[in-house]
Amino acid sequence: MTTVTESDLKELKDLIVAFREDNNKRLTAIENRLTIVETRLDEWRPAMAKIPDLAEKVGELKNWKQVGLIVVTAVISSIFSGTIGGVLGWMIRSGKA
Repeated sequence: MTTVTESDLKELKDLIVAFREDNNKRLTAIENRLTIVETRLDEWRPAMAKIPDLAEKVGELKNWKQVGLIVVTAVISSIFSGTIGGVLGWMIRSGKA
């Protein structure tokens, strides 16, 4: 085995110090990104708190007039689209015959 020289020890020490500094820089960068994420979450927190209330309001369907209007509109729309589709289909079929 060869003997460890002072220059080898100095080189190892420098590598360890450089590795530690690199890790400190990376940790600082990660902490900065984490701070940004926490700030964004704090900004979104009021909006996220409203989600359960909105879901409850949608689920209740207390306004039956609105529900009835939606159903009537859907029925009229389907009848209208069916009629127009039937007329167009009849015209296409009769045009080819």
